[in-house]
Amino acid sequence: MNLNPPAKLLRGRANIDEMEVMARINARSHTKVKWIQSGLFILEFIIYLMSYFMLFIYKVLPEYKESSVNQILNWGKQIPVLDDYLIFFICYIGLFFLSLYQKQYYKLDKEYSISDELGKIISTAFICFLITIGISFLLKNTMTYSRFVLLSFVVLVIVEAGLFRQIRKSLLIQLKKKGVINQNILIIGAGRVGHQLKSQMDKAQTGAAIVGFLDDKETGQEIIGEIKDLESILIRNRIDILYITIPSARDKINSLLSRIYKYQVDIRIIPEHFDHISSIYEYRHDFEFPCLQIVKTPLRGLNLLVKRFMDISLSAIGIALISPLLVAVAISIKATTKGPVLYKQKRIGKNSLPFMMYKFRTMVVNADEMKKRLMSKNEASGPVFKMKNDPRVTRIGAFLRKYSIDELPQLINVLRGDMSLIGPRPPLPEEAERYTDQHWRRMDVRPGMTGLWQVSGRSDLTFDEWVDLDIQYIEHWSLGLELKILVKTVPVVLKGSGAY
Repeated sequence: MNLNPPAKLLRGRANIDEMEVMARINARSHTKVKWIQSGLFILEFIIYLMSYFMLFIYKVLPEYKESSVNQILNWGKQIPVLDDYLIFFICYIGLFFLSLYQKQYYKLDKEYSISDELGKIISTAFICFLITIGISFLLKNTMTYSRFVLLSFVVLVIVEAGLFRQIRKSLLIQLKKKGVINQNILIIGAGRVGHQLKSQMDKAQTGAAIVGFLDDKETGQEIIGEIKDLESILIRNRIDILYITIPSARDKINSLLSRIYKYQVDIRIIPEHFDHISSIYEYRHDFEFPCLQIVKTPLRGLNLLVKRFMDISLSAIGIALISPLLVAVAISIKATTKGPVLYKQKRIGKNSLPFMMYKFRTMVVNADEMKKRLMSKNEASGPVFKMKNDPRVTRIGAFLRKYSIDELPQLINVLRGDMSLIGPRPPLPEEAERYTDQHWRRMDVRPGMTGLWQVSGRSDLTFDEWVDLDIQYIEHWSLGLELKILVKTVPVVLKGSGAY
């Protein structure tokens, strides 16, 4: 009788042993990552607590002369409002951490631009502040707080969270490069999508190691095997993330997934047709079916309310501050030219709805009639009309246009809700008639007084470059990007370049 086990059974046992060893290695690696994440999380909490504590000592403690820093253990008896301040801190920081966690802000493999990170931090900080104040109001604690302490703390949280994020990112990259924590990535599919994915990873410089590609058709140095070799590679190598970028043939993908579910690897599928559409997506379940919903812009819901609040408050403040300038410009136009001070023009706004846009008049009264005769001298591409030495522009109008002073009455349009401070420029009806399907993407949001195109070259850009920048703004909107454009607009306008 042959008591030796068959070769197939021996190979199976060997595979199980190797899988067990690799599982232990993966578990140790994941445990190490969790410890580092927990340590950084605790450190961030301590930084916020110390900031709050210092503000409390600076502003609140002097009101209680019998208390001092040396008597901290007696504060509970000596300072009646201490409990209220502790409740505020716990509620606020708890909400802040929870909100950022839900936005996957703390995930090690999540990469955000600095503007996106800043936008997430600022919006989260202020929303959590409003919610916490609401909770305090219900608890009848709002009268005990120092406005200076609370508002200063929110500002410090924003600054510290931004700095800590950058420090945390740099630290994790260094730890990955030194092998203290490392992510090994395997890509199935060495086609266009697979190589684009690798290129983006290389640009991000996350320190993750790309083990290679698996592909049945392509060849090259980076291809370490065929798809049938996947299991043997997973058994003998620690792979943390597996990207599947091959054409989404249902049977092929299902067969592949059924083989690798038993391995401790993070599986991510990139359908090949999604890279053709420059949109963002939301994952959802409809009638128990998983689906990806194309989202035109993040500028909706709460983000839309925040942007509208900024538009109303900043435009109202702006009108109040520059009212002497507006009066001076109006007098100058009236004194040097014939005709009205303001020029009203029909423009196309969000969702193709028309509205009347206001500007200081910078041209002669019959400018629209003259435009028909000047069309042959148009220097702009696409459906827009631009001339560097437009004969219709008055002397004072040239100055106003150079520094965009003629646009200031549009603050009224912003207050009314026709426009926003930032967004694509609203087209004329005859320009909109010549729009292609791609151009109409500009109409997904409210038009703006300034925008990404304004801080990237103004009239020196071609129309297609305008559209690309507008779509980039629409699809990647964030509060950080909004603030960045606002800040950049000031020096661009003062310089006066690219305007005519």
